[in-house]
Amino acid sequence: MNLDFRSKIAMTVVISYILLLGNLHHRYFPVVVFLSALPYLLLLLERKYVEALKGLVLLGIAILMQLFLLHRLSSSVLEAIFLFMSMVVLRMAPGVMMGRYSLLTTSMSDLVASLQRMKLSDSLIIPISVMFRFFYTVKEDYHQVKDAMYLHGLTGKTFFSQPVRMIEYRYVPLLMCLTRTADDVAVSAMTRGLIVGGQRSSLSQTKLHIQDYLCLSLMLAVLALDIWSRYA
Repeated sequence: MNLDFRSKIAMTVVISYILLLGNLHHRYFPVVVFLSALPYLLLLLERKYVEALKGLVLLGIAILMQLFLLHRLSSSVLEAIFLFMSMVVLRMAPGVMMGRYSLLTTSMSDLVASLQRMKLSDSLIIPISVMFRFFYTVKEDYHQVKDAMYLHGLTGKTFFSQPVRMIEYRYVPLLMCLTRTADDVAVSAMTRGLIVGGQRSSLSQTKLHIQDYLCLSLMLAVLALDIWSRYA
């Protein structure tokens, strides 16, 4: 399902807000379960099967723990531990996964075009686009450093026997890559026409479709339900 980035960011904000506040957890628990499972269902549609199934399994375990296990534990320490684990899975993880879905399924050109459609200032759009390009490049550099360490026989098992070499071979090259990447990303942004106040053309045709309006209507309905549950 191809959603516009504006719909994705709105869903991320609403899901994080509703689940973290927890106003619907007691009276409308099925709605909470649906909101918690929605990011993983969207990942399934994008064929991220392993990540989505792991999340759904953890979500199911957390729901069963909260419904049948928490109030039957004799130890208050165990109850506090299981309650914390279930709260992390039910309240925090869905918002994080929705944000991850938004980034995984949005190209940089679509992101910039959507932010421009939202009438945001260039002084805000340019740092956001540069930041996302920077983090993606750093992730790739980090994997290359890990592969080079593996070729030298420096794995996680040798951390305690050779901690100085582990730090040197991992963080020194990574810091050098960060310095180079920051310069490269800044130059790339300039060559792509990302200049404050400058007119920039884009090949991305961002537009809200039927599925976007459905998702936005669903989020508005959830917000209305949250307000009604607090003040009705």
